[in-house]
Amino acid sequence: MSRKTLEPHMWNLENLFKAIYQVPVYQRPYSWDKEQVEVLLKDIHEAYKSNEKEEGYYTGNIIIYDKDNKVNGTILKYDIIDGQQRITTFSMILLAVYSLAISDGIPETDLTVNVVKSSLWKVVNREYKRDLCVISLNSIEKKCFSDLFNAGFDNPHDLLDYCSKYQCASKFDQRIINNFVFICQSLREKVTGTNKTEILDYADFILQYVQFIAIEANCKENKVFSMFESINSKGKKLEQIDLIKTYIFSKLDEASYATYLDKWGQLITKTNDNLYDYLYNFIKAFLCFYRQSITIENFKTISIRDLLPYYRVNSENEAFKRLLDDMYEKVEFYNMLSSTETAYSLVKNNKFRFFFKVFADVSYKHPKALFLRTLIEYKEGKLSKEDVIEIVSETISFMIKFLTISSRDSKDAITMFSGIMGEIYAKNKVVKDTVVNAIAAEYLKQGITTEKLKADINSLDAYEQNRKITIALLALYESTSVNKGKDIISYDQAYTLLASFTDSFSLDHLLPQTPGADSTQYKYYKNEDKDALVLKEGHDFPDIIVIDGMDYDTFTQNILNRIGNLRIYYRDKNSGRQNTAISLREYSLFNSYRDIQRRSDDLADKLFDICLPQPGVDLTRIQKVNRKKMDLSLPKMDKLIEFNMVKPGDRLYITLSSVDREDSLATLLDAKYVRYKNEKMTLNQWGCKVTGWKSIRIYAWAAIEGEIETLQEKRLAYVQEHNEAVR
Repeated sequence: MSRKTLEPHMWNLENLFKAIYQVPVYQRPYSWDKEQVEVLLKDIHEAYKSNEKEEGYYTGNIIIYDKDNKVNGTILKYDIIDGQQRITTFSMILLAVYSLAISDGIPETDLTVNVVKSSLWKVVNREYKRDLCVISLNSIEKKCFSDLFNAGFDNPHDLLDYCSKYQCASKFDQRIINNFVFICQSLREKVTGTNKTEILDYADFILQYVQFIAIEANCKENKVFSMFESINSKGKKLEQIDLIKTYIFSKLDEASYATYLDKWGQLITKTNDNLYDYLYNFIKAFLCFYRQSITIENFKTISIRDLLPYYRVNSENEAFKRLLDDMYEKVEFYNMLSSTETAYSLVKNNKFRFFFKVFADVSYKHPKALFLRTLIEYKEGKLSKEDVIEIVSETISFMIKFLTISSRDSKDAITMFSGIMGEIYAKNKVVKDTVVNAIAAEYLKQGITTEKLKADINSLDAYEQNRKITIALLALYESTSVNKGKDIISYDQAYTLLASFTDSFSLDHLLPQTPGADSTQYKYYKNEDKDALVLKEGHDFPDIIVIDGMDYDTFTQNILNRIGNLRIYYRDKNSGRQNTAISLREYSLFNSYRDIQRRSDDLADKLFDICLPQPGVDLTRIQKVNRKKMDLSLPKMDKLIEFNMVKPGDRLYITLSSVDREDSLATLLDAKYVRYKNEKMTLNQWGCKVTGWKSIRIYAWAAIEGEIETLQEKRLAYVQEHNEAVR
């Protein structure tokens, strides 16, 4: 009689752990953190203390794959297809139980202890085998997990001490160690208490009453993934990368299976479990138009629409093999995106290294696909070093100025990179001018000028909210000097300041945050009782502070944390400075608000005239192109009203974070006019009056009261819903 394709078993933990299991190489690493472990332990403990504990504790379904591969001819061995997180965690719970019991003096000969041990390690020829552990992992944390269980086999009473000394090689190792220590501590607190033998009752409970439905798959391996997808589509939501993996391997031929499972596993390891991010950016870089995300649904579309013609093949089987081969060959370039020194070994230039360091430190997501393709094409000889340097430096300069200093919406940055990637696909190569011209056009569209940047930078809380960017800007400023009448930047020095910041350097306030009330050098101090600023005679702070007063947190944020009042300074010297006034190259004594203003102006001039200038392109040409792009086939206000997306009488506000929302409220009169503070004006006039800007993209910055979605987002949503092309 033939075996069923799927055989469900209701097993308790003791029955489940009569077999041994391995997590296949293509599975993701163990990912449960303390939070998930804590919930599981809490649920188990509540069931254990319950009056109805004989009813058991059901933990859900697992899927195991029978390779018909018995160990020593008797012990069943399964691959875990689904459920690895729970099985791995339960193995650590049993190991903790075993360790705690032995450390409390309970002998191995105890019946329960013996059952626990036989669940963790298998017996061959009446002898426990150290290398026959109940579960083995095959990913990044494989060695750490094996080391832990080997230590438990050899010296179970010293496991916590072993964990405290273990040298973790990665965050995945640390997760294993942290979770095991937490399990031990939790069981010690909640179970053993003063009754050392209660651990045996607890062990009996989890062995006998923790229950699983184990679904045993008996079929060809490539069919397992199809079943996996089907089962999980009706259950819990899986990670997209798991669903994509399932889809890919359901399409591969059986002969290629082992090879590409191994490559998938190696890609997981090589990307440090960031395979989804790599796949996502690889697809954006080479295969299809810029997307917000890659889901199983659009991946299926990509696989047919884009993969087949890109790799010039006729079947998904061949296309997926080419994709995995291609990703495997190029994974080193993805890893460069988070490793400045590795990228520098490819593009040996200090300016490149500095800006790439900023990119990696701030973890900008928008340019990742662009940079991935840029590095690859440079390696292939399709781009010059100069082009790579300019692409990276102008892009990161744009991100700093656009997102941080000008506080523009990230959705606009996404739209810009979408256009860049679209042109790259059309030309089938990265072109420096495409990138630089797109950046210049976006500056024009948004009204971001050098003068506006100089004004905006002083509104930043540069110490608390934008620290990484502040450090980068100060590194540039402090690495700028004059040589033979010419301003020059030492990118090597700037990089050194960034790379050594946490170890050797820190951010230092020039005017201190809390000078003493009796200090003769400063004209302010903090009233501790009222948590407010106190100004002394002779101060030069703005009148608004004098008239209205200011709580001390606001004073710190708006005055002391301005970039002009900050410097990068030696950590050891900074700690010993205390609150004494300092002497700078430009100032004999830095101790007044005027000094902050002067330094802020000097810093802004150097940054935006020398270090981060606007792109050197023909702005007249860009402006003409930009106007054409601005004339998109998006619905204007009259259409928004016609489509009932907005209506006369609606109150609109400006979404800019620096603008008071209530104060910006205006009533829409018709498709052209609003009433603002009893004055009739156009939409653009209202936007400029509220923001103080000379021009404004009003749709991008206006929203209806009570909503978050901007008018621009409403326009785009309408176009997408009606399948109209936006070019």
